[in-house]
Amino acid sequence: MTRLLTIAAALIRNPHLGISEKESYFKVHFLNARNEVSEIERTLGIELNRVREISETGRYYIRCNVRDGDQIHKIATFYNEKLRYQQEKRNRCFDIPFFSESHIQEAINLLGDKK
Repeated sequence: MTRLLTIAAALIRNPHLGISEKESYFKVHFLNARNEVSEIERTLGIELNRVREISETGRYYIRCNVRDGDQIHKIATFYNEKLRYQQEKRNRCFDIPFFSESHIQEAINLLGDKK
């Protein structure tokens, strides 16, 4: 899975928590997710929440998460299109599932933005 797909999936799976710079390093195994987050925002014309947090060692880092259900829909559609492209044009990522409407609704419910 590409870095962009990985970050988009993290934003959808845990919309209430989002993803932080720290988590992108330890869980997703790359140093910084800021470029991917910025690309998602630019492409979709959205602005994610950015929350400044402090670690146990006293260092500051940023956590990004979605604002509402509309952003979840946009990111999920973007994710599905990018995944379809990887499968059809690049002939890879066949073992990765798409986000269905039920997955999207679960994410919206996690966020507390029921439709």
